[in-house]
Amino acid sequence: MSSPPPHIAVQTEKTALSDHPNVPKDNKEWSQNPISDPVPEHASETDTNSTGGLERWNGSPTNRYRFLVTNFSLFIMGANDACIGVTSSQIETFYNLNYLTVSTLFIVPFAAYLLAGLTNNYIHYTLGQRGVAFLGPVCRLVGYLPMALHPPFPVLPCALLFAGFGNGIEDSAYNAWVGNMHRANELLGFLHGSYGLGGTVAPLVASAMVTKGHLQWYTFFYIMIGFVIVEFFVGMAAFWKATGAAYRQRLQYDQGKARTTTRMAMKQPITWLVALFLLGYVGAEVSLGGWIVTFMLRVRHAEPFLAGLTVTLFWGGLTIGRVVLGFVTGRIGEKLAITVYLLLSIGLELLYWLVPNFVASVVFVMLLGFFLGPLFPAAVVAATKLLPPDYHVSAIGFAAAFGGGGASLLPFAVGAIAEHHGVEVLQPIVIAIFVFIIIVWLLLPGGFKKGGLERAREEKMKPGGDAKKAAMSPTSAPPLPTDSPSPSSSSTRIVALPPFKPDLHERAWASIPHPTLPLLATAHAKTVTVFSLSSASAHSSCTGGHTRSVRSVAWKPGLPPHKLCLVTGSFDSTAGIWRWDGDVGANDEDALEVEVTARQVRRTTVDDSDEDGPSHPGDKDWEFTLVLEGHDSEIKSCAFSPSGSYLATCSRDKSVWIWEDIGASEADDEWETIAVLNEHEGDVKAVAWCPDVPGRNARRSYGSDVLASASYDNTVRIWREDGDAEWVCVSVLEGHEGTVWGLEWEAKPRPGDRFPRLLTFSADGIIRVWTLNENESADDDGPGGSRTALGGIPNTMRRSLREEWTCTAVLPKIHTRDIYSVTWSGTSGMVASTGSDGLIALYGEDAAVEEVNKTVEESQDQTRTDANGLLPPASSQWKLLTTQPSAHGGYEVNHVTWCKRYDAASERRGEEEMLVTSGDDGVVQPWQVDVPR
Repeated sequence: MSSPPPHIAVQTEKTALSDHPNVPKDNKEWSQNPISDPVPEHASETDTNSTGGLERWNGSPTNRYRFLVTNFSLFIMGANDACIGVTSSQIETFYNLNYLTVSTLFIVPFAAYLLAGLTNNYIHYTLGQRGVAFLGPVCRLVGYLPMALHPPFPVLPCALLFAGFGNGIEDSAYNAWVGNMHRANELLGFLHGSYGLGGTVAPLVASAMVTKGHLQWYTFFYIMIGFVIVEFFVGMAAFWKATGAAYRQRLQYDQGKARTTTRMAMKQPITWLVALFLLGYVGAEVSLGGWIVTFMLRVRHAEPFLAGLTVTLFWGGLTIGRVVLGFVTGRIGEKLAITVYLLLSIGLELLYWLVPNFVASVVFVMLLGFFLGPLFPAAVVAATKLLPPDYHVSAIGFAAAFGGGGASLLPFAVGAIAEHHGVEVLQPIVIAIFVFIIIVWLLLPGGFKKGGLERAREEKMKPGGDAKKAAMSPTSAPPLPTDSPSPSSSSTRIVALPPFKPDLHERAWASIPHPTLPLLATAHAKTVTVFSLSSASAHSSCTGGHTRSVRSVAWKPGLPPHKLCLVTGSFDSTAGIWRWDGDVGANDEDALEVEVTARQVRRTTVDDSDEDGPSHPGDKDWEFTLVLEGHDSEIKSCAFSPSGSYLATCSRDKSVWIWEDIGASEADDEWETIAVLNEHEGDVKAVAWCPDVPGRNARRSYGSDVLASASYDNTVRIWREDGDAEWVCVSVLEGHEGTVWGLEWEAKPRPGDRFPRLLTFSADGIIRVWTLNENESADDDGPGGSRTALGGIPNTMRRSLREEWTCTAVLPKIHTRDIYSVTWSGTSGMVASTGSDGLIALYGEDAAVEEVNKTVEESQDQTRTDANGLLPPASSQWKLLTTQPSAHGGYEVNHVTWCKRYDAASERRGEEEMLVTSGDDGVVQPWQVDVPR
């Protein structure tokens, strides 16, 4: 643990977010890092976004202008790639060349594309996007001027080297920028639609100039020169403030963060898989576009103008496909969508090859372009989801430029082979390329379910992991393993109740019940939807505070019934405080007032409102009052202490932050960072405070609050505040053989006011029960101990293991995959678990467990695990009561929790318990648990 200087998060200007899709620009977000340099004056508003946040193309006038400029650049790039193909037959005739020689026009830009991929990250680091906007058009201009002057043929390939480098750095830079934006699939669809539009217009214009206007092929490059001159000026105006310094500041390179280099990105297998996929895809695309005219002339015997029109239709289909299918791809998931598109493309290519009819060939070519269109954008989006943000420019830049080399390499190969075997070889070569890239695509981890790519990144799945996972487990609901315990003979059942409405239609991460009121907060997308437990319908929502998905949510305890407070933790690296103030004076019996107001407001139409009259008493909504910043990466979990005085957050940056409420009143949101705990060696997945039960305060040498954290490093750490107000790690719980996804404290006090036990659950499919040894001697750093001697020693040198926790039980193993969530009932003592296999399991504790625990406590020599770390026996303490396979159909279940029932069908309203699960299908599903009496 380190002890940073106190950081204070100052309250933002309160603004009702129901009227604003985003946080108002005049809201102040105060950084938690006091040593951070201020944002340079030359940095634009979009440059100041954290790397965890997603920019919006229309988030500012600057971004809108830049997005239009990038589309214009890709339009020129598409015209470049298409015009080389459509003029190749005229160049062949003009210089009296053969297939092999003219194909050098396709091969030489490959070296330029490769150089662009290797230098793109360095250009960003030193010159920023301004450097890209300068070098791209200048290099293109150097390439197009000789083409327009039609010098001897050997000069043309040399000129295209410069044009290829300009295309390569702009292609990689703008793909990386747009690919990391909000709604990247749709935006990249428009971006590459512009590329396709350029590829559509250029052949049409070039063919008309040559065949109808009787002009020479090189006159088309006069138009290209004009386009590039315009691009230079508009590009420099758009990206003038996007300097290298702004780029370094955005990725925190100026704050001591190690720079991610292209070499580091090239060590990532994902980088090479995406690069190979794009190499094959772009090669097939440009080979088709470049040789369609020749194929139609020589094989289908079409007229020259109609042959040129065919390639226009191909690029037109490509353009339409990128725009239209871009809206489809993101909704069904990139992995599944591209697999389907490729299979359809193989079928259409076979028909184009085997059906010897010109009209049919035109139809097949146009449809082929339609389904090939979204492949490049989807690959870029997949890379952004599978790689960390600081790898995006270098990895995607290299992959895009390397893939862009396919526009040079493969068309040349087609020409070289066609020289000896005829242009008929185009079709089998393209089919072979399609088969190759579909194999490469399937090697990307994440499965075919929507959200699988993000899950693969979180779990650090390796390429090819899908095949291994499929081989290890069935695709349908997993049956009980042969060596797994069967449910007990009791008639305990888990029965589905009507799901909460409306369906969220996107992954729901977690649903957290309010400690006293009939409300349930569900984190999903960039929103928290609050459901009423009385009506099982939406009560209100917290929107506009985060730029990326909200991963976790927690209620602040101890507030009066008419006041609500939530904290949200997001993938944008920030935590947010939200407040709802209801009617003052509502007593406990009328506490449901807070869940009525929002529903009344939403049922009131605009026509019924009276702007001049008094405001409606229910005219209120959640207010986003505070932003807590400090983490360097996604926040995975957040939790309030039992008193609400402390807040803990944890992140992928391997740290746990503890914040203290120092506001003068509850309405005064002012939080101070009091500890940053950095002892975990991997992502910290979850934090949880020990509940306020009598046994919690038995250890008098520490403060009463106890925090536990679970990590990717396979461990759980216990943190307490010592006499010097330092938060120290008092114990490390080891034993799991995979990522510890979370933990759950025992909520129901045990006889004798014993310290609450702790459940931990992991990717190894194991749930462990840990018990504190409360018979050990007083702490060495207690009053009168060695604390004084250690007071001046840095915290990292303090002796950190001061409590002994023993694994006293292991629940029956029933899950075949990662366990994502476990909940422990404070009423019945039953435990429910769920996870990646979609199974809900319910466990009960044997009556003899107290005697077993007593024996463990009385004998310090007895241990439940041997030296080799073998699991302790579980059957004598816990039993499996029942299971519910495929709880959310074929989707993974991310969270399960116990909560009180308040619906009309409940026999004991506010007392009877039910389970609530949240899954990748966006459904929040309640379950009734029937236990025999």
